[in-house]
Amino acid sequence: MRYVVILITLIVLGVLITSFIVATYEYLTPRTSTPLVPPTCTVRISSCDYVTIYVLVDNHGYDGFSSPWGISLLIKTRNSSILFDAGPSPEALEVNSRLLGINLSSLKFVVISHEHGDHWYGLRYVAKVAPHIVVYVPAGMSSSVKDDIADLGFKVVNIHNTTVVNGCVAIIGELLGPPWEQALAIDVKGLGLIVLVGCSHPGVDRIVAKAVKDLGIKPYAVIGGFHLMGASRDEIKHIVENLIKLGVKRVYPIHCSGDLIRELMKSEYPEIYGDGHVGTTLVFNASKS
Repeated sequence: MRYVVILITLIVLGVLITSFIVATYEYLTPRTSTPLVPPTCTVRISSCDYVTIYVLVDNHGYDGFSSPWGISLLIKTRNSSILFDAGPSPEALEVNSRLLGINLSSLKFVVISHEHGDHWYGLRYVAKVAPHIVVYVPAGMSSSVKDDIADLGFKVVNIHNTTVVNGCVAIIGELLGPPWEQALAIDVKGLGLIVLVGCSHPGVDRIVAKAVKDLGIKPYAVIGGFHLMGASRDEIKHIVENLIKLGVKRVYPIHCSGDLIRELMKSEYPEIYGDGHVGTTLVFNASKS
């Protein structure tokens, strides 16, 4: 009888250990695996005639704008005004919006790329001028940050898979950096995808590849933080070459991209390099980009 009890105990322990290992593996393994050469499309998106992108917050200063460490981009299509990230400071977001003549009270919704404060603390200003709107966040974002955003009065909506949220605008489903991070893509007629990234912790090339795979549309431009400060010249060239292989025609490295990629692209890839800083306004359409 004693041996039977020992045997049952060992079996139960084995089941518990196996379950723990499987659960840990699923938690640590990225939920999306994206090849650099994406073959298929799973989400249908329409196209816009144009999109205008305003750099509301960036740590690359310009002409009297407030330039704390962080990023916020405003996207305007024919019928929508969308905020991608909100920067680290409500004061900076307010001042820079006014300098650009932008009224954020007309925002349709906000997309937050990931949970780091330099990408969402500025929501305190948005809560004043556009209260109670939807804020889309990565499903893997920490619950404490989701609660903090909800406490500002916003409706927090989790996104895991790539999702069309407004006609020609899609949120590119989260990838693990860490942290979990999502991006935004706009399909512009005659050009392709304009991809916006926050910090690119999972890799900017992986994010663009996922956008192309999920939407089945070629990329045209990518703008945002590339998380390449401290990266070697060879590492940066590898990333740039991957973006070129994916079909990207214009690259705007701002925020946490680092000075080296800007210098390297100016000298070695001038045909695709786009300079960017706070206050920059970009218009993408088939005749002007």
